Amino acid sequence: EVLAHRGAEAPRLRPLEFADRTDEVAEIFEDLGVEDAYETAPSFVNVGLYQDWARDAGAALGPAARPGLTWLAANLEGEALLDEVADALGRITELLSAAGQYTQMDRAPYQETDLRKGLDSTVAMLAGPLRDIRVEREYAEDLPKIQAYPAELNQVWTNLIDNAADAMAGHGTLTLRARADAASVVIEVEDDGPGIPRDIQDRIFEPFFTTKALGEGTGLGLDISYRIIVERHDGTVTVDSEPGRTTFRITLPR
Repeated sequence: EVLAHRGAEAPRLRPLEFADRTDEVAEIFEDLGVEDAYETAPSFVNVGLYQDWARDAGAALGPAARPGLTWLAANLEGEALLDEVADALGRITELLSAAGQYTQMDRAPYQETDLRKGLDSTVAMLAGPLRDIRVEREYAEDLPKIQAYPAELNQVWTNLIDNAADAMAGHGTLTLRARADAASVVIEVEDDGPGIPRDIQDRIFEPFFTTKALGEGTGLGLDISYRIIVERHDGTVTVDSEPGRTTFRITLPR
């Protein structure tokens, strides 16, 4: 019954609530003679088994309460550790996949490219700066693949997304769009930060020009991005900005 209960989703407890429930269960376990009651109790609280259950279990087990509860706690802890390992392995696998997609190390430099995968892998690689930012994706279902240098495009997405996160000071909404028309594919990276002052919008693609504080930016990210899009891919890059909305728009030929 206990192990079956573990499969159900336990209610989320705030730290103080968790501590209170643990104390309650531990006190009952101590009365039952369970060794290391305060180390044993959290295993049951984690799966939603609290005070009433502990009393009922003690009464049901009788003389076997001490070894029985200790055995159950060990099983619950082992299962929890296995879950953590499985979760960690899943995250590592996702990160390695994203890293492989991002770097494109195992593929030819110029190839058929899925732009959505490049955007998504960049978001995965920038999980830290984007931790408290909501990421919205608006990808057209019929978005075609194009011939491109995917690793170089990923560098562009990195510069634009990282700049957006910085502009929003780590909080806000980042919107990624991808659509196509008869001649081109359009990618938009939009943030809801304070915007770029109109009097400097014409200069942001100049080398060494930066709006960041001294020592925080080289002023080369947007210049490199411009060169990759315009010179390497025969595309265009523009920016449209006002307070509360800044949109970088990349157009690439199909």
